[in-house]
Formats: sequence, C-alpha cells, structure tokens
Amino acid sequence: MLTTSPDIWWSPTSLQFQEIHARGGTDWTTINLADADGIAGQGEITSTQLSGSVAAITARLANRLRGQRITSDDHVMQILGVTPEACEEDQKLATAVSALRCAVADALSQRAQLPLAQYLRLTHDHESELPDRVQLYGNINRSLLPDDQGPVDRGPDDFAEMAMEAVNNGFTTIKCAPFDECRAPFDSTGLPHCAEAGLERVQTIRETVGPDITIFVDCHSRFDLDSALALEPELQAAGGQWFEEPVDPVENSDDLRTIHEHANLPIAGGEHAYGVNLFKRLVEEDILDIVMPDVKFCGGPVEAYRIGTELEPAFPGSVSMHCPSGPLSLLASAHATIAFENTLPLEHAVYEVDWRHELLEPYERVENGHLIIPQAPGLGARVDPAAIAFRGKTWTE
Repeated sequence: MLTTSPDIWWSPTSLQFQEIHARGGTDWTTINLADADGIAGQGEITSTQLSGSVAAITARLANRLRGQRITSDDHVMQILGVTPEACEEDQKLATAVSALRCAVADALSQRAQLPLAQYLRLTHDHESELPDRVQLYGNINRSLLPDDQGPVDRGPDDFAEMAMEAVNNGFTTIKCAPFDECRAPFDSTGLPHCAEAGLERVQTIRETVGPDITIFVDCHSRFDLDSALALEPELQAAGGQWFEEPVDPVENSDDLRTIHEHANLPIAGGEHAYGVNLFKRLVEEDILDIVMPDVKFCGGPVEAYRIGTELEPAFPGSVSMHCPSGPLSLLASAHATIAFENTLPLEHAVYEVDWRHELLEPYERVENGHLIIPQAPGLGARVDPAAIAFRGKTWTE
C-alpha cells in the first residue's frame, strides 16, 4: 500500500517539450513539467516505433494536472482518469501517461528532498541501503543502425568489433539484434535460411569476446512459432544466452508459452507492455522468464518499481529493465532498478552518439559498465537547457 505524507505535494502549472536529434531516425523527446516555484519534473516520450505524435496526447493529459495539489503517483492516475486497460491497448497513451507519472515522481521526490530511489522506498515502507550505481549491459545495436550519413556496416566483424569495445569499457554483458534479414512468415518450415546471417553475427561476437562475457540476443519479434522453435537451439549453440521476443509476448502469448516450454535459453520480453498486472501475468503464466519493463511505456518509475517488488521476491532474476533510450530514461530506470533491488543488469544503448553524456546536467557518468547515480533530490540530473539550445529545440502545445 502506498504511504504518503499530506505535507508533500506539488502543483504543476506549465509544460514544455524538448527534443534533440540523436542519430538517423532517432530523436530524444523529453517533457519539463514545472510549478510556479520553478520545481520541474521531467520524463521522456521518445517514440521512434510509434506512428503519430505523443506530444499532443501528453499536453492534453497535462492540462488535467495543472493547478491540482498532487500528493502521490496514485493521485496522478485518479486525476488523469485513465485506466491501466486503456494504456495496455494504446501505446501512445501509455507513453504519455508514463512520462507524466515520471515527471510527477521526480517533482514529488524533489519536494521530499530525497533521491527518487529513496523516495520510492520510503513511500512504500521499503527499508534497506541503496547503492550509488547500477550495473548495465551494453546494447550495441543502436550504434550499428543508420547514422545521419546513411546505413553503416552490420557484418559479423562489425558486431564483434562493437561488442569488444563495450567489453574493453567494462561491460560484462552485451546485447545484439542480429536478425536483420528475417521477417515471418517464411517460405519453408524449420530454421529459415535468412537466420544464418544472424547466427554468424552471434557466433563471431562469441569468438571475439571469449567465453566469460554474457551475450543477450534480441529477435524483435521477427519469427513465428515454427521458426522460433528451430532457431532456439541454434542460437544457444552459437553462444547466445537469452532469447528476447522471438514473437510478441502480448499479441502471441500462446505461441510464446509453447516456445518457453521447449526452450533451454531464458525467454525475455515485454518491452511495450504497461502495468504491473500484465507483467505479472507474463511471468506467472509461463510466457516469459524475464520481463523487460520500459520506463517510457510501462507506467514510469513508480510502476517499474512496483513490477520489480511484486515479481523479484517470488521469481528471482525475473525483471531486467529495457532502456535503449536517452539519458533521462536511463536515469529514471536506474532509480527504479536499485529501488527494487535488481539482480539483472539494466540496458544501456552504447556508442549511439559520442556527446550523449552532455545532454544531462550534471553529466551522465558510465564507468566500468555501471551508471553512477547522482545523489541530488529527484532524478538528480536535468536535461541541460544549454545542450538543447545547441543541439535541439523546445516548444509548447
């Protein structure tokens, strides 16, 4: 049960959007929700995989919060009048709701003069010491996507080179998305011929980084039941150590349950899901071994914390947060991750752009495969207006 102090409240009056072009088709879009005293909460609505703008939905919902005396995350949902079921069905709505919930949690923890992770625990009667850093795994895929000059080489050696760079920088777990050439349905049964290129990428990474580095493999729901069943043992033989979303876990949950039943590799997924109840179902019904809530879609850091505290005690090692996003989302995800006492690392999209750390004030610090969490109240860092002025834009709706 959420516990709150009636003395801690916050009342937003203005909303600003901030956007900065990262790479190729990726723009990091954040919100700045502020009160009359200048206390601002922030969240991210980056939506590279969504059609249409999330900003208009965010602005419409934010208008319901203006002038309200908000005391908790639950209070946000009451004011917004949005149900979890509606967010499960509409990812643009879920993204807007998640960003607003993140911004309010950030602002309320500033009002409480606590780092967000500590605020999460205090308001849920959860006591224990908090670390000042969280272990990351290096997702190399974003660094291999087209940049502003166009496509980049994505051969086996290119994957291996990028993986080795991450290893040399202290990452002990690497993730790749190697199956560019595949998209179900296929012309024949069994292992699709197109999967061989992806398997070669994984095998080359394994040969390059050696046996002690963990390799996660993301399939981006490119397969179907038959092809996924054929792929899983081949992926394991190539050196992969988890099998992420061979099919969509929400839309094709029955197929994924069958894959889970036959697989030796742990099955991970759920990056687009919303709400603790859906994530619990995915694990309790043997659809996934590992759920991957994304702070931009799952309901924000409070909901991510609840997912972790619901699942980790009953299913240790079942929650690993998804975050191939900008530095603001990584920071919010890190607070939630340490608050629910994670055992699995948090995703970080490495080497997408070399100036990424400059977007936050104070700078994002990634050292030896760990994110150092600033200890100031709230998220502990802000999107730097100077970085936005130099590289991006701001607007209101």
